Amino acid sequence: MRAIRLWLAFVVMAAVVLAQPSINAVQNAASYIPAGLPNSGIAQGSMFFVKGTGLGPASVVIAKTYPLQTSIGGTSVQVTVGSRTVNAIMYYALAAQVAAILPSSTPVGTGSVTVTFNGQTSAPAPITVVQNNFGMFTISQSGTGDAIAFVGTTLLSPTAAAKPGDIVVFWGTGLGPVPDDETNAAKGGDLTNVPLEVYIGAKPAKILYRGRNACCSSVDTVYAEVPQGVAGCVTPVIMKIGNVVSNTATIPVAATGTVCTPTNFSQGDLNSLLSKGTYTVGGISLLHTVTVTPPITVGPITVPGATTRTDAGGATFFKILNTPGSAGLSSSFDIATFGACTVTTFSAGGSTPSVPGLVQYLDAGNTISVSGPSGARGMPKTTIGNLLTYFSQFDNTGTYLTAGQYTITGPSGPDVGPFTIGLNVPPPLVWTNQEATTTVNRANGVTLNWSGGDPAGYVQITGASSTLASAVNAATAAFTCTARTSDGTFTVPPVVLLALPASPVQSVSGFSVPIPGSLSIGSFSAAVHWPRCRYELITKSDVQEREIPGVDGLDCIIGCLSMAGTTIAGWNESLFAGRLKWDASPEGGRGLGLPTIEDHWPHH
Repeated sequence: MRAIRLWLAFVVMAAVVLAQPSINAVQNAASYIPAGLPNSGIAQGSMFFVKGTGLGPASVVIAKTYPLQTSIGGTSVQVTVGSRTVNAIMYYALAAQVAAILPSSTPVGTGSVTVTFNGQTSAPAPITVVQNNFGMFTISQSGTGDAIAFVGTTLLSPTAAAKPGDIVVFWGTGLGPVPDDETNAAKGGDLTNVPLEVYIGAKPAKILYRGRNACCSSVDTVYAEVPQGVAGCVTPVIMKIGNVVSNTATIPVAATGTVCTPTNFSQGDLNSLLSKGTYTVGGISLLHTVTVTPPITVGPITVPGATTRTDAGGATFFKILNTPGSAGLSSSFDIATFGACTVTTFSAGGSTPSVPGLVQYLDAGNTISVSGPSGARGMPKTTIGNLLTYFSQFDNTGTYLTAGQYTITGPSGPDVGPFTIGLNVPPPLVWTNQEATTTVNRANGVTLNWSGGDPAGYVQITGASSTLASAVNAATAAFTCTARTSDGTFTVPPVVLLALPASPVQSVSGFSVPIPGSLSIGSFSAAVHWPRCRYELITKSDVQEREIPGVDGLDCIIGCLSMAGTTIAGWNESLFAGRLKWDASPEGGRGLGLPTIEDHWPHH
């Protein structure tokens, strides 16, 4: 379990030390959920991050021995809830970020947190302390993507996947308080009275253990059995305590053996990609979008709704430099398992997690051409910083992308050779119950029905809601669910929707105006997905010569997207408030094979 210790020890950021500390974020150390979202609270006994400037020394100072202290490198953290102030237990300190343990004795409720460095104290920042709020550690160190999860001592990866019946060990923090001295390593023990639920691939999983890991303080492990019938390289995992859900992480699951079967491309191509330290990927998309904006009422005035239709196309080519066989790639190259959903969160000014490894964008020439039944269009090259992409909105009427045969031509560029691809656009998907989804009750889930689309393809259902309509501290949660087009229906379950905030209300001239979230369904044609589309190149006859020069794999997407403004409501905000039951084994949990302290964890 060396990887988890190294990871926790060195997730740090560099920043310039300022005279007075300044706080800009307080987050669970595993989930990174931004403040304001329903699952952003900091659990008693959990590890959390405080981010900002001037919080600590220029070089990281890490606790290396037990007992842990309430000050490290001149930095300390104080949390006040009500009339009580507690000193957090310090793990490391750096100018831009500190990691600390919130003592289990901290009262539950809203309060404030301050950071003191070299005698200078920051202005207080808000914090919400809750009893339970579990977050899973992920390889991307962002709270999304592949989980840090093991079967035995093997870190899961596409070529070392779990299978149904395996016991997977998930690492995280936030299961809840313990009655121990948290300045020392945890005793371990199953927290059986914490009503944890684990969903793997949308199916409930059997839990064998949920509690502190004896390796360290504040770090939890959850042992869960992979349900039967689950398989896929991007199998979502969500955990839930009461009505509070974790971040979404993913694991690779193989139906048999140890190599997962991708949903969106072949297992042979997966093996080929993972065997290379450097490989290139391209994506070409044609997308028909229908957007429905609901009417908005402000006092006596109602602004009518509107429906817009647009057709657009885009392309991107990039090279990924990565260690061959590296873990953390599953969620980057495949779609989620059919019938399951993933959730991502972000805040205003934040960044979207990137593909693990170094990404280098590739130049395929000045303009990529598209021709079809309604004529020709061009997708010119656009560069923004290091980003290089091709994009064009073909029209604002939604009349260009009709069913039929299309040809996409690349002229050749410095990095990508010339290519010509034939694509067939199927009839569009129709969202048949869109009018019934204008309000979504999170506790009940939401069902979407559709017809049309490519019967051999798949659909992706997405939804999002933000805490504020427009503010520098707005936070957003968004979900994506994947289903087969032939299913015709899909229900987004409450365990997914509970991660979204209720639609906010904004005051306009003294009137309250609800700001809707969004709900959409898109259909995609399986017949043109990578690597199949590269075999449909029509310039040469030999299959081996049909690949685009300079590109290992190409993802061609034909899509029809329907979007609607939706009010997110109806969350039951009750929290678990049961009495904690502590079942400590005589060996402190080591009978379950929990690791002992080593490497960069503090030593006794």
